[in-house]
Amino acid sequence: MNGLYALTIILVVYAIGDFIATKSKAIISMLFVASILFAVGFWNGLPATIFQDSTLQLFASVTVGLMLVHMGTTIKLKELIAEWKTVVLVLCSTIGICLGVYFIGQLIIDRYEALIAAPIVGGGVVTFLVMSDALKAAGSNIVLFGSMVLILQGVIGFPIASVLCKKEALRLRGLIRNGELRPATESEENGGAKKSRLKFIPDIPEQYRGANLMLAKLAIVACIAQYLSNLTGGKVNMLVICLILGVLFHEFGFLEEGAMEKANGFTFVIGAVLTNVFANLANTTPGQLVSMIKPMIIIFVIGLASCALISIVIGKIFGESWYMSFALGVTALFGFPGTFIVPSEVSKAVGETDEERQLIQQHIMPRMLIAGMVSVSIVSVLFAGVMVNWI
Repeated sequence: MNGLYALTIILVVYAIGDFIATKSKAIISMLFVASILFAVGFWNGLPATIFQDSTLQLFASVTVGLMLVHMGTTIKLKELIAEWKTVVLVLCSTIGICLGVYFIGQLIIDRYEALIAAPIVGGGVVTFLVMSDALKAAGSNIVLFGSMVLILQGVIGFPIASVLCKKEALRLRGLIRNGELRPATESEENGGAKKSRLKFIPDIPEQYRGANLMLAKLAIVACIAQYLSNLTGGKVNMLVICLILGVLFHEFGFLEEGAMEKANGFTFVIGAVLTNVFANLANTTPGQLVSMIKPMIIIFVIGLASCALISIVIGKIFGESWYMSFALGVTALFGFPGTFIVPSEVSKAVGETDEERQLIQQHIMPRMLIAGMVSVSIVSVLFAGVMVNWI
């Protein structure tokens, strides 16, 4: 297919997916909508080579490292330290999801299905990339199974988190009305405004901080990550190192926070990276997808049970309500922007005054954002880097 035609079709599908995701307030994800459209398209004559023809897959192969470095720049060590209880809870629950799905899952379904699904249920797109490249030799059906888990996890996780957060919001509303919960003081709100203690690289003047410079610095750090990965013989995944270096180089002052978004490049790069997910649908049949329903149900039941058990127990130790603990743990299934949308919608639905809505949001949103960041951007990626060596 002509490259421009292929690119146009892909972008139109993404646009439709975004529209429906926005209309459904992220209950139905873009990933889910686009997967259905591509699958139906392939079954009705859409060329299986559309992603290669568009050159997006080739582009993704050299820019995914930059995306991981960018993700690292969005992780603030100061916030993680301040919300250490949330970090510990989500760390334990995400590891629990991964271990539960793998060790229990392989007793019921294929070992490789459990292996590829484990970090994906506990994470997202990046963990899929880490695992799928290594598991391609195990068969196309295994990678396809991983794609389906990735596509469906948000559809399952989002409504569960919404119900749990609503129960927490009702509890908070009761505390507000009893006078037990009050707005934070100005000093508390501005407590995280200080610069990182690790920073030693001075800021570049604003007029020289252009998009090309920001992208160049991301690429430099990605190259360092590639070099370090090669030193280990590939045993430590390059993408995992990219994430870690992104955090450190941002703290050092070399990289700007959210650098790729500021350089207006994130949307195109993530769009290219997602083609690796949709490409697995090219040679599938409806029968293949139907055959995966049972193992996917098993995977999600085990994953949610592991998440609930560990997050509720850890939450109990920290004096947290069981529903808020479970909500924080289940962010592993959808991440941002769901972790922003759920608290926003819940605070509007439960709060009856501006003060109630604001207080509910202040107590739920920061923790949900950090929980999603820890599970999706940190723990699952690191765990995928470990589990890939279990093949």
